[in-house]
Amino acid sequence: MIKLRENSFFRENNMKINMLIVDDIEANLYSLEVLFEELEIKNEEYEGLNIFKALSGEEALRVVLKESIDLILLDIRMPNMDGFEVAEILKTSKKTAHIPIIFLTAEFKSEEFITKGFKAGAIDYFIKPIERYQFLNKIQLYINLFLAQKLQKKEFDYTLSEYIRVMDEHIMSSDMDLNGTIIRVSQAFCDMSGYTKEELIGKNYEKLKSLDADEDVYKELWETIENDKEWKGELKNITKSGEDYWVEVIISPIYNKKHNKIGYSSIKHNITNRKRLERISITDGLTNIFNRRYFDQMAPKIVNNIKREDTLICFAILDIDYFKKYNDYYGHQKGDEVLKQVANKLSSLISRAGDYCFRIGGEEFCIIYNANDKQRAYEFMVEIKNSIEKLHIEHIKSDVSKYVTISIGITCEDGKSVENYDKLFKKADKLLYKAKENGRNQVVLNED
Repeated sequence: MIKLRENSFFRENNMKINMLIVDDIEANLYSLEVLFEELEIKNEEYEGLNIFKALSGEEALRVVLKESIDLILLDIRMPNMDGFEVAEILKTSKKTAHIPIIFLTAEFKSEEFITKGFKAGAIDYFIKPIERYQFLNKIQLYINLFLAQKLQKKEFDYTLSEYIRVMDEHIMSSDMDLNGTIIRVSQAFCDMSGYTKEELIGKNYEKLKSLDADEDVYKELWETIENDKEWKGELKNITKSGEDYWVEVIISPIYNKKHNKIGYSSIKHNITNRKRLERISITDGLTNIFNRRYFDQMAPKIVNNIKREDTLICFAILDIDYFKKYNDYYGHQKGDEVLKQVANKLSSLISRAGDYCFRIGGEEFCIIYNANDKQRAYEFMVEIKNSIEKLHIEHIKSDVSKYVTISIGITCEDGKSVENYDKLFKKADKLLYKAKENGRNQVVLNED
């Protein structure tokens, strides 16, 4: 008696084969079913082989459409619709074209006859009357092969689903339509943002944008992807609870089968910690505004950008009046508090995109900003000077006020006439010195 090889292995993996036997003579169907019992793959403990039967080609097609069939034993000579016709019909459907067919025939006419069967999808022929041992050995071989294929597919499907699960849980990704409406989002992205998938899908991506996000970056982003190009960059987002976080993003267009653009797909990487470290490295530890290191790095770039745009650049240096006397009288701890308060006030006033404020020395600060004309640039610095005095920080040792004051030197020039930031710095520094010579607590603007 022939046994199915590795039967226990397939049993443990719950592997089954669904076989369809098609013959217009009922006795033939019964004989084959009895023969299959010798494979010992059908018993009370484990049904490794499910047998379906059909008495005609039409009935066979109905069974195939209803059940998931793995192998068909198909008689060729049948009334109304023969085996070749059944095979040809099966080949026309994606659902059934892959099903292997073994033809059963009482006549083996010619090579043309054989070729017709193989073209119709046959993998083998059995000649009636069927030779028992040859049939069982071959069927055993085929069943083992099909079971192994099913197991491989099962493992592949599991691996694929596991891969998708891991991707969903660990990779921040999302898709949006052409208008920026979110249509898919990964669980990892939800975990980062604090939203559920239901809260994000159907909402515009603007929902995730930080309140102080750089609008120029988003403008460049949309210009790039709307021109069917990939965009790479960094975005500042906001969580559901209102906390800012940074992501490094790659956004690419999505196309359908007709190559029509239907949306955009993005992969994100959380870089919040990196941005925090970067911020620490460019921030003054005492005042929490940009430090001298960042000034040296950014000032040339800012000036070059303004030169290209050919707009008015304003370069101001300010100094706290009689700060040494303040430290000597009130102590360095009080002096540090003054620096913090001055920096906080400057930060609150220098808040436009493209405006920068740096602490470049002990009590010295630099402001780089844009203005429509020199008069407005001057008035803005006067406003800053007055706002510092209005803090009403007592300064008994000052010769110009009973409160802490500042002096400012400012140079404003058209971008096209600027040579480099170093010359701007020196001009502003000379004007600051002039403000101090003239009595302090004032703003001096370049006349040229």
